[in-house]
Amino acid sequence: MTMKKFLATLFAFTLLLAVACGGGGESAAYEEDEEEEGAAGQTATASGQTATTAAAAPADAATITGTIKMAGAAAAMPTVPMGADPYCAGAHSTPVKAPDVVVSADGSLANVFVYIKDFKGTAPAPGGPALLDQVGCQYTPHVSGVQVGQTLEIKNSDATLHNVHALAKANSEFNVGQPVKDMVSKKTFDKEEVMIKFKCDVHGWMNSYMAVLPHPYFGVSQGNGSFTIAGVPPGTYTIEAWHEKFGAQTQQVTLGAKESKPITFTFKSS
Repeated sequence: MTMKKFLATLFAFTLLLAVACGGGGESAAYEEDEEEEGAAGQTATASGQTATTAAAAPADAATITGTIKMAGAAAAMPTVPMGADPYCAGAHSTPVKAPDVVVSADGSLANVFVYIKDFKGTAPAPGGPALLDQVGCQYTPHVSGVQVGQTLEIKNSDATLHNVHALAKANSEFNVGQPVKDMVSKKTFDKEEVMIKFKCDVHGWMNSYMAVLPHPYFGVSQGNGSFTIAGVPPGTYTIEAWHEKFGAQTQQVTLGAKESKPITFTFKSS
């Protein structure tokens, strides 16, 4: 072999080796990016399932829609005394009213927990985690529900110390300190319980209520008094509406396949 042919062959072999090595590196990097994007997508999906269930509703699922009203004038809620913690006081531009009774001008009542009390069938597994946040030295949401075994993420979005004291009875009571902003504690409940009160021992005005149910068929009335319980299998059920000040009411409802049935609860102020 002449020197010219030898150099040409050596150059070609070196070029081929470089391309092969470079291509392998790009392939590995691409696969790693795909794995990271896939993990991010799974995380986003899990977060997006917070308000839904993991399993699709049955084809003949029914829906309960409703409104919560209040008869009579509600007593004015007191202003929350946040002055003891400058951070809490500075987090609000206007005085904050206690969230115990939230009634609109037309008598619609918010923060009423509505659920199927006597569901006996097979329920979908929980979806993604539920969230209980602490924002402006208040729990949000004020009233909520989780399923048995569902992960509850408790977050401190404030730059001040909170502690989360769950006064459970059927489940295990716990008291978790959260001194750092954006700190998250994760908990699960293994027994049905309606309701569990949460409070902060550092800020006495902070409280929240959470139900633990073996199924996802529950809702909370909004500012306009409305609530929705979707994906319910047809059947006859006892529906309970619970309010922290006004107690509980029940009524029975029969749902046909794909039926949407409206119901109304009315609470009395005294």
